[in-house]
Amino acid sequence: MEIRPLNPEDDRAVGEVLAVVRAVRDADAPEGPRPVERTFRAELRHERPGLEVTHHTAVEDGEVVGYLGIGLLVGDNPHLAMAELLVHPVHRGRGHGTALLEHYVEYASSRGRTDLTAGTLTTWGDGPRRPGAGVRFLERNGFTLALVNIRRRCRTDALTPEAEQRLWEKAAAAEAGYELRTWTGPAPDDLIESLCRLDALTRTEVPTGDIRLDAERVDVERARAKEAALAAIHQTGVKAAAVHRATGEVAALTDIRAFDDPTAAHAVQGITIVDPAHRGHRLGLLLKLANLRQLREHHPRVAEIWTENADVNDHMIAINSELGYEAVDALSVYQRKLRP
Repeated sequence: MEIRPLNPEDDRAVGEVLAVVRAVRDADAPEGPRPVERTFRAELRHERPGLEVTHHTAVEDGEVVGYLGIGLLVGDNPHLAMAELLVHPVHRGRGHGTALLEHYVEYASSRGRTDLTAGTLTTWGDGPRRPGAGVRFLERNGFTLALVNIRRRCRTDALTPEAEQRLWEKAAAAEAGYELRTWTGPAPDDLIESLCRLDALTRTEVPTGDIRLDAERVDVERARAKEAALAAIHQTGVKAAAVHRATGEVAALTDIRAFDDPTAAHAVQGITIVDPAHRGHRLGLLLKLANLRQLREHHPRVAEIWTENADVNDHMIAINSELGYEAVDALSVYQRKLRP
């Protein structure tokens, strides 16, 4: 077996990696959303602002049997590396995962990274059973649990019209002092600078467990580059914001990412954040309800939304429960520190 860099322009090799991803998903988490091929291929080809991603394959007898994606934040958090490591179920237990993990450690450490992270799906509560091999593999190789993100899904029609209206009235009653704004695609010019300020808060306001994550520097150029990157991978941002009337500042934001592929029946809930100075007004619930309605209007084919929340993020979990989200499993993120 040898480890080779993946050329994103090599359609055959990318197709083999996609086959590995699908096989892993079908074996380990069949309830999860299926990868959208058009977006998957585009994600390998296109750069992401502030993130350097490299792709590697484990090849045996000319066949791709494993995949390793390594992400390094650029411009900030120079201590941190992230990885996605997958081995085809048929080829497990032969040392391929260990070889890929060693490659990850060597690659990241040679670039000055000291905090290495990798995730594995685990069982949550009474949800579907997930294999424990990923946890044992990471712990055996010096990784310790740093963060647990619960994966939840919600049908877009989970609430009856009557129940949804009752929630809307409860949230809207606290809306005084804020203007509700919704859009798809690039943000309105009059909001973009304020959205940059809120975006910069996400890394420090969202729970990250034992993973040290410093604030991101976000300006209009970076924000517009992120929008362009999302469009390049054939996804559309569906967003709702609460604008504080007295100051004109964006006080809260929620973001759903819908796939442009007409066969994709799911969407992904991204960040929902409320400025600490504006919490306690039920803005999170209001925005998520408004965005759900907007998603149904612009992307009626979408049947369910998937999201992740840290297991300690009680407030957001409570909102999601009101909206009908149900826990499926957890993405447990492990960390290995190469130096104290």
